[in-house]
Amino acid sequence: MKINRLPVFTLVSSATLILAQGSVAQDIARSNGALEEVIVTAQKREQNLQAVPIAVTALTADTLRAFRVTNVEGLSNLAPNLNVQQQGRGTLPHINIRGVSSAVADAAVDPKIATYLDGVYIGRTVGSIFDLADIERVEVLRGPQGTLFGRNATGGAISIITAAPTGQLGFKQDFTFGNYDMLRSRSTLDLPAFGPLRLKVSYLHDEQEGYSDNLIGGQTIDLRLRDRAMGVLKYADKLGGKESDAVMVGAQLDVSDSVMFDYRFDYTDSTTVGTPTQQLGIVGATAPLMSAINAFQPLYGGITNLSSKPLGNVAAATSEEQLDISGHNLTLTWDINEQLNLKSITAYREMEQDPAIYDLGGTGGWKFTTTQMAALFAGDIPGILANPPGPNDSFFSILTARALEQDQVSQELQLTWTADRFDIVAGGFYFREESSSHNVLGVLQPVENGVVRPSFLDPIFGNGVNNSDNKNESFAAFVQGTWRVSDQLDFTLGLRRTEDKREFNLIEAGAAAGAGDLDEGIYDLDYGKTNYTVILNYRWAEDVMSYAKVGTGFAAGGIMNGIPYDPEEMTNYEIGLKSQFLDNRLRLNAAAFFMDYEDLQVQTFNDGKQRFENAGQVEVSGLELELDTVIVDGLTASASLGWFDFKYKEYLRNGVDISDDVRHIRAPDLNGRISLQYDLPETLFGGTPFMRLDSRYSSEAENLSIASGYPEIDRLSMRDAYWLVDLRAGLASVPAGSGKIDVSLWARNLLDEDDVNVYGNEVLNITGIYSRPRTYGVDFSFIY
Repeated sequence: MKINRLPVFTLVSSATLILAQGSVAQDIARSNGALEEVIVTAQKREQNLQAVPIAVTALTADTLRAFRVTNVEGLSNLAPNLNVQQQGRGTLPHINIRGVSSAVADAAVDPKIATYLDGVYIGRTVGSIFDLADIERVEVLRGPQGTLFGRNATGGAISIITAAPTGQLGFKQDFTFGNYDMLRSRSTLDLPAFGPLRLKVSYLHDEQEGYSDNLIGGQTIDLRLRDRAMGVLKYADKLGGKESDAVMVGAQLDVSDSVMFDYRFDYTDSTTVGTPTQQLGIVGATAPLMSAINAFQPLYGGITNLSSKPLGNVAAATSEEQLDISGHNLTLTWDINEQLNLKSITAYREMEQDPAIYDLGGTGGWKFTTTQMAALFAGDIPGILANPPGPNDSFFSILTARALEQDQVSQELQLTWTADRFDIVAGGFYFREESSSHNVLGVLQPVENGVVRPSFLDPIFGNGVNNSDNKNESFAAFVQGTWRVSDQLDFTLGLRRTEDKREFNLIEAGAAAGAGDLDEGIYDLDYGKTNYTVILNYRWAEDVMSYAKVGTGFAAGGIMNGIPYDPEEMTNYEIGLKSQFLDNRLRLNAAAFFMDYEDLQVQTFNDGKQRFENAGQVEVSGLELELDTVIVDGLTASASLGWFDFKYKEYLRNGVDISDDVRHIRAPDLNGRISLQYDLPETLFGGTPFMRLDSRYSSEAENLSIASGYPEIDRLSMRDAYWLVDLRAGLASVPAGSGKIDVSLWARNLLDEDDVNVYGNEVLNITGIYSRPRTYGVDFSFIY
């Protein structure tokens, strides 16, 4: 669908920005001028956010709407030390909490930041940027989740809760129109209760055209000689676009006054195109070869994409990515008596990612042949010139294409007992996952007449295919109890025992094979770990509480593309403060932490060869601040600030400690957000005018894991610090018959900071992905 570009609008406002820091719990104040109470389920039971002695940020539906959050990627910087970036590919987020990253695409590696949807663990990082039609609340839990959210989460957890049926007739229609042919439509229908049955259905359509022309769009690449299942892929004409459709269905059935069934179904069908990647520089042992190939490109019409400034349009061997995700969740809640509650969560989910290619190295526009490579190795310049590439020949510094299928079954039981002096949550968890993955890898890969063929380069650079079928089973038993020692002091102890059983069927393991890698075959691995949580919290006053916490986390080992790796472990020491002042007009939460990280799992590229290894020992220390405040009636401010120091104490590679040379990449150690909203006291057309300003800050970060020895390359690999500013203004709650209308104008990246290198890779060449240009549009909502 094509939409006319909206006229550029200008919003002029003046306001005093106050550095406040907030839980982002609720920026909209009550009519009496106080902040709203926020209820969370971060400890498997409903509690006031301010009474929960852990580092958790709650984002309510109103907050998500205010920030225009539509998927997991939009959560970046809304909580302290939470950074979410797209890795170029639209289906794969890079999620970082307190310096711990969850970004590996392979199905054999568990996410370090666990994602939950209505209490159901999402097993793969791929696809966790899914569009949801009706989100009620998002909770961000920081630090290892060793007990209640303990499914292999060393870095933290993101828990998404969708809205339940109300049993009353209601309808809501949201529209968004914007530049780059943006159209977003969300329809939600609540039906009247049918006796004990309540139903709700939501539908979402979201599309946006890419913002960069692909200079080789429409060309094809044939991967069938590598892996027949990968087929022939077509390069997209536009880069950075998407189109998705999502459906959610909710049903609740009251069997009796004490028993309820809650069923949820979600389905997302998305087509995305990766963002433009360009070369910033060429490094490593293959730099002489790469530089020589790059130098020949002007002779053959090759496109180098080489620049330290955003190019706008690039040549990218990037295809569309088709991803289908669906899930069923049946939750049984039984209030056995006033003190005892049983909950059962039974779920099935599946995901299918069709074959797709992404130009990770930004060199899909190069032209060079196998014959020329042989001449280059021999130092035969006349041989290179005598064998020019044809019109459909191309060359990759690194070629990556993949497909993935995954399905999972999970069952969790929770028994909650509440007494005058005790609260206890106990239960069991079972998870079974099966996945099948296809990965094609080519380093310095010629493509002749659009076809990828085996060549003499394969054994030199480890070019080939990795195909595997994986089966994971996880069993866990957990218990966590809180003893109210006195009216002020609580003591909490939690334990969780996890047993992971993993089967890896390496069907093909021919890509990037190295010393210590495994041959084709079936490998069975078992891992077990007991984790614990200990918390002391003290209420100094009715609205002031502090806590001290020690907790551990664990992520299982495994085999990725024939590369064996060990488990990683985390111990977190934390103190925190939860407080409210001035009749709930000021809310201040803070935390300080120290994390001891053992055997962290790290994915690297060494001269184009993909590696996955256990790095050794890391220490992470940091601070987090959050505050919401009602400055005056109608004027609210909130902000967050996160800082951490990530230090390698030991990093063994080939028996040598390289901790002094290695860097922590793609994780800004200082991040923050400032938000200001003003709701005018007067009315216009019966509605309330409002203005809102949001700004997010990320400090500089590295994209190069080890210093190259070339100052210019090291400089280019550094991601500069940047601010992104968003603006929104409109009318809320305008009467419209029996309903009401909200309308607003908005701009994201208002200052058009399109020269910020937001993500990069070290894959023979240093690559960069620049920030998306300014987008703007109008939101319209009708609520009945």
